[in-house]
Amino acid sequence: MDYYTYTKPKLWANVICAALLYVLFAYELHSRLTGHSKGIGYLLFLILAVNCTFRVFAYAKLKRLEKSITDERQLIHAERRQGLIITLFSNATAMLGLLVFMIHSILIKGPAALDIFFLFCAVCFGGILILTIQNLRRLDK
Repeated sequence: MDYYTYTKPKLWANVICAALLYVLFAYELHSRLTGHSKGIGYLLFLILAVNCTFRVFAYAKLKRLEKSITDERQLIHAERRQGLIITLFSNATAMLGLLVFMIHSILIKGPAALDIFFLFCAVCFGGILILTIQNLRRLDK
């Protein structure tokens, strides 16, 4: 989604997704604690739910900024900055999720090809994360 033009439907989609993901997280965690599940799928739901929750808070912050900023250029700058922050957080949570699943795969002695794939994807997200941080620094100058 393009978060430079964050709209109310996107906000409600993130609210609904976050609520659903928190329910799935609780269900999977309960299954794990009662012994019906042996995986770490609950962490995936938690990471995605936190990501959606962050986007909701980012939208609220952007709306507060829109009310306090009167200059159009400052508003565009704030929207771009907020979009970069959302991208940064999304890439960081994706990298974290991939690293968690890579570690889990290593611990259960899963296929080495899967471990390498998780590592490759995490490194790619790390590279994108570094580029996003550089773009954010450039924007703030």
